Amino acid sequence: MKKLFIITVICCSSLFTKAQLIDTIQKAITRKATFAFSFTSRNSFITTYSAYIFGYSVGVTFDKKLTIGGGFNALNSIITKDKTIDGITVKEDLNFVYFSYFVQYAINLTKHWKLYIMPFCVGVGGSSYQYTYKLTYNIEDSYTVVPYEPQVELDYNFNRWLGLYTQVGYRFMILNNPTIPQNFNSPIYSYGVLFSPFEFLAAIFPHSKAEKAVENE
Repeated sequence: MKKLFIITVICCSSLFTKAQLIDTIQKAITRKATFAFSFTSRNSFITTYSAYIFGYSVGVTFDKKLTIGGGFNALNSIITKDKTIDGITVKEDLNFVYFSYFVQYAINLTKHWKLYIMPFCVGVGGSSYQYTYKLTYNIEDSYTVVPYEPQVELDYNFNRWLGLYTQVGYRFMILNNPTIPQNFNSPIYSYGVLFSPFEFLAAIFPHSKAEKAVENE
C-alpha cells in the first residue's frame, strides 16, 4: 500500500511539469482569495487497530485551484492497554492529537471529474496514554509527534452541488513517540458524498442572494 501510494502521487504530479505547476500557482495567488472550510475525518490504522481520525481544516483558496491552510486532527477511536496499580487493573486510553498545515492543488480533469493533490501536509502535536485512578486524571508517556500526510482525492460531480469523492494517502511519522510502541505509520482513506448547501440553494432559488454569493466566489 505504501509503495502504491507513492507511485500514485508521482503519477499525479507528472500531469504537470515543474515549470507549468509553478507558473499556474503564481497566477492563482494573484487572483481573489475565498474562505475554505471542510471536514477532513478519515480512516487509518495504529498497529493493527482501526483508528478513525476526526478532523477539520480552514484556509484560503485562490482561483478555485490553490488552497493553503491548517487544521485540527484527533484520534476518535478507543485504543486501550491495561495498567496495574497496587494490584488493580485500569484501562489506559491512547491519545493522538495534532494541528496540520497543508497546501492543496485542484486539477479539473473533465466537466465532472476533479483531482486534488496535497503533496504538503505536516502536523505538530502529541501522543500519550491517559487514565483515571481514584478520581484522579493522569497522563503518561506524553511526547511531541510530527506526522506527514500527503494525499490525493478524486471527485465526481453530478452537478454543482452533489457528487462523490474518494481520498487516499499515507501517514509517515517524521517524529514519533519513543515511549509508545505502537506503529502510527499507516495508509489513510475516506470516501463519501459531496454536498454544497450554497450551490444547492443557488440552484433552487435563482437570482437570490445565495446565487450571487456563489457567483462572487
